[in-house]
Amino acid sequence: MKSTFTVVLFLSILFFGYQTETQAQRNCGTMEYLEQQIESQPDLLQKMDEIERFTERYIESQAGEARGEIYTIPVVVHVVYKTNAQNISDAQIFSQIQILNEDFRRMNADADNTWSQAADSEIEFCLATIAPDGSSTSGIQRRKTNKPSFSANDNVKFNNKGGLNAWPAADYLNIWVCNLGSGLLGYAQFPGGNPATDGVVNDYAYFGDIGTATAPYDLGRTCTHEVGHWLNLRHIWGDGGCSVDDFVSDTPLSDASNGGCAVGHVSCGSVDMVQNYMDYSYDSCMNLYTSGQSDRMRALFGPGGERVSLLSSQGCGGGTPPPDPEICDNGIDDDGDGLTDCEDPDCSNASNCQTSNPEICDNGIDDDGDGLTDCADSDCSNASNCQPTGSCDTPTGLFASNIKPKKARLNWDAVGAASSYNVQIRAVGGNWQTFNTGGTSINISGLSNGTTYEWQVQSVCGGESSAYSSPVCSFTAGNSGSGACTSSRVAVLAPSFEIFPNPATDQINVHVSDAISGTTSISILDLYGKVVMSIQEDQFTQRAIALGNLQSGLYLIRLDYGDGEYSIKKFMIAK
Repeated sequence: MKSTFTVVLFLSILFFGYQTETQAQRNCGTMEYLEQQIESQPDLLQKMDEIERFTERYIESQAGEARGEIYTIPVVVHVVYKTNAQNISDAQIFSQIQILNEDFRRMNADADNTWSQAADSEIEFCLATIAPDGSSTSGIQRRKTNKPSFSANDNVKFNNKGGLNAWPAADYLNIWVCNLGSGLLGYAQFPGGNPATDGVVNDYAYFGDIGTATAPYDLGRTCTHEVGHWLNLRHIWGDGGCSVDDFVSDTPLSDASNGGCAVGHVSCGSVDMVQNYMDYSYDSCMNLYTSGQSDRMRALFGPGGERVSLLSSQGCGGGTPPPDPEICDNGIDDDGDGLTDCEDPDCSNASNCQTSNPEICDNGIDDDGDGLTDCADSDCSNASNCQPTGSCDTPTGLFASNIKPKKARLNWDAVGAASSYNVQIRAVGGNWQTFNTGGTSINISGLSNGTTYEWQVQSVCGGESSAYSSPVCSFTAGNSGSGACTSSRVAVLAPSFEIFPNPATDQINVHVSDAISGTTSISILDLYGKVVMSIQEDQFTQRAIALGNLQSGLYLIRLDYGDGEYSIKKFMIAK
């Protein structure tokens, strides 16, 4: 549930909600830490208020817009240890990065059977490969300290206090792993604070899902929770009673945190979302961020957002500078997407794009200049002469046009009975996203250059819908010649083969129990869907694949069997 942020309200959260939090089982120290920051930084509340107002405006401006650009955040992990046990392994760190990617991209194994609001935030994390001075790095720093433990006083973040200095917050997410005292699992700094202390602190016993990871917080969700705070999410119960909330519209009100796995618990007149990463449930109970929480996090990366500089970071070997904003009345394609002024969907809410001529729905003329005529125009969706007639057929004539590195227009033929259309799109191997439109085309933005996307369309006819178009169409972002509707190989991800070891170092072994007739194509893809290695095998049963120069990180391995069927599994390279 959304509540407007004000300084007065936030102070009430601190003074009236904090006691509930300190008594909870998970023991996140973020709100106590924030209280200390406010006392030492008099202008912090004003800064946070400005960020909140920006967030509200950004979310309103993006309502109905297609999401799709994947934001990648470079990460540096600072391991500060006194004992050998506290000096966690590289593999344990890799496991936590993998968990962050799975949880924020909704690729986690426990993603099913949960709330309908669950969403892919389209935010990813990569261990840094380039240090601030331009040298190569593993993204992991280590220091042996004489401090037996740390607390939420930020000592772990400074060399002269027994810890490690932060890398520039404009370019990296800093994560410190250490021994936290007083039963503290972790804490984070909200956007707007001191760059020298910006980041997340995590106890070594609750980081990743191997090594020292300790039940019931042994699945890496402590870091998922704290990174949520770092991305401007509050606890789902708002750190108060039913009158205080988390500034998100699709999370239910709750009067307190939930420990354990209290599925079905009711407070404030509704069922608590105990599976949310921002509650205090056991790791095994957590499995989602909502669409509203995702919008809130992504607002930080909008033009002028508090963390937008991370999109230009070279920390993982190169970034994509955010495009210049489209100016809607200068006759120039400012953002380089091939669309100028008011034909660009970025200008849909601009005051200088409001048409002075309303669409007339039965004259065969594009009256309002939006490229849509009569009942194909969404402005006519409620007109009496636009009531659909005929059968609810599946759309045909699909093709993609104006294909740019980051945007494309999807088109199809009108169905007479359709009042609107559902469009599904995904990167190959990713999750479907669904958009609804009243016209026979839609602009999709936020694509990744070189990535292949699949899409299909469904007619919506009052109380019924058609089947989705078949075969599924595909195109490649940045390839203007790939717009014709060709079928990509689509199948349910199925564990029909074995891979080992996982994590792998120099090679990975692929094995099937029964030989596959014909030719099998084996491909390794990065998380952006790009093929980084491919081989072919006849009468395939097993193969050892040398991983060569592939860097440490999370990958997909895909077996194509022919006839449009394939299976995919995830694996990690840890060198």
